[in-house]
Amino acid sequence: MLVGLISCQKKETSWNVDLEAPLLHDTLSLNNWVNDSTLSEINGEMEVDLTRTLLNIGLSDLIQIPDTSVTQLFSPLITLSNIPPGTTFVNAIEEHSFDMDDVQLKHIRVKDGRVKVKVYNPLGTKVLFKVQMPGVTQNGVMFEQNYSVDAGSVANPTVQEEWLELGNYDIDLRGVSGLDYNVLQTKLSLTTDPNGSPVSISSAYDFKFEASLADIKVDYAKGYFGSKIYADTSIVTLDFMNKLTQGTLDLPETAVQITVENGIKVPVRGQIHYLKNINQLGNTVSLTSSEIGPSFYISPAVGAWSTLQSNSQQLAFDASNSNLEAYLENLGVSNEVAYEVQLNPWGNISAGNDEAFPNSRIKVKASAQLPLKLGLDGLTLRDTFEINLKQNQSKTHVESGVITLDVTNAFPFSCDPVLYLMNQQGQILYSIIGNSQISSCEMGAVDPQDGLKKQDSHIEFVMNQDMVKDLGILTKMIVEARFDSPNSTTGINEPKQVKAHAFLSFKVRMKLNTKMIL
Repeated sequence: MLVGLISCQKKETSWNVDLEAPLLHDTLSLNNWVNDSTLSEINGEMEVDLTRTLLNIGLSDLIQIPDTSVTQLFSPLITLSNIPPGTTFVNAIEEHSFDMDDVQLKHIRVKDGRVKVKVYNPLGTKVLFKVQMPGVTQNGVMFEQNYSVDAGSVANPTVQEEWLELGNYDIDLRGVSGLDYNVLQTKLSLTTDPNGSPVSISSAYDFKFEASLADIKVDYAKGYFGSKIYADTSIVTLDFMNKLTQGTLDLPETAVQITVENGIKVPVRGQIHYLKNINQLGNTVSLTSSEIGPSFYISPAVGAWSTLQSNSQQLAFDASNSNLEAYLENLGVSNEVAYEVQLNPWGNISAGNDEAFPNSRIKVKASAQLPLKLGLDGLTLRDTFEINLKQNQSKTHVESGVITLDVTNAFPFSCDPVLYLMNQQGQILYSIIGNSQISSCEMGAVDPQDGLKKQDSHIEFVMNQDMVKDLGILTKMIVEARFDSPNSTTGINEPKQVKAHAFLSFKVRMKLNTKMIL
């Protein structure tokens, strides 16, 4: 009996259990992929508005006043002796030009900006400085500042300075003659202290006034704005398209417009150099049309201030004048448009009467409006996810399993889902094909609650024992979905209109056959 008891061994206890757990429960609508401004509802159906502004420039881009410092200096050529108190011994106007390349300004209105006024008194008595800027006015009143500057010396003049706001000042830049441009005037008057003693002034004395303009922004300008060219290549990247691997997309007849709007009183030349897109496979399609390449011209805006009216030029591309259908159906990930806009292509033909107002803009827009009516034929969406499903076969582990997908589909598209399991090297070791497809809502019936056609589908993905055993080396999963738009009677793919509020609701569960080991 003792030998029998000693020879008995305790064996491992195990049994199999079926477990089921919910993984996901969600609803997807078009709002998950697009912003609110892209889609609109028209009579219960969805419409796509693909309007994008490529260029939008105004006065702050056209006219940039450089930070400028001007100095007015007075040094007597001869000695002035015994000047009585209260004598004005300087009263002079000077002109100062500033460089604006080929821009020639006659008049501006300052929206925002500052000027630093700085005066120097080298005289051994108080001097009264009157600083004026002829042509710089606010409500018809000339810019003027008065300073009483204490006594100084030639070696150490007394300095007084302050910053002043220039907002809402009008500046006439035509100079004393009224015929120039980019000319700022200053006027300096110097008076000896009325309560002081007689003084003498020699050529060693430098009486100086400085005006430093900074951060000047204008909201009105008149003159010649030059022939500057604004050229750019705008690139719009649609990352979502990177996940499309094959299949075709049939779009309804539509048109794309490129519009150049001129809200400035200058003639404008426009030119579209090219439009092209590159899809996920590297295929490039360029839009071909007689409208691409040649220059076109836009008349100046008309009116002034609140009555200003823009002029514009629209280039329309459709199936009759371009390869637009092939261009759009290339499903471009990277979309490029190269263009240029030039002011005054014929030079200063307005005799310096170009004008721009606060609401003056030059814009380049690309737009297309089309119903969301899509024909899908094997359009395949693929994405890759990292996974970590390692388990210990000597302990409690999964031996097989089934992933179930329950779907309510209100989109007029069917979908065949497939799962691929890969190792670290990117090799696909297993494919799991669903036992059925996600059916199009065209196969279902109208729900009286919301008026949408809906179709329910149940799909199972079976994981066999071989797959489960290799879970330790499976590091990535590819989810692939092949979309079609079948006719409910013939099964032939054709364009289908997406209804407003369409959605896809799904529930994902996992059933596992688990071996419990104690």
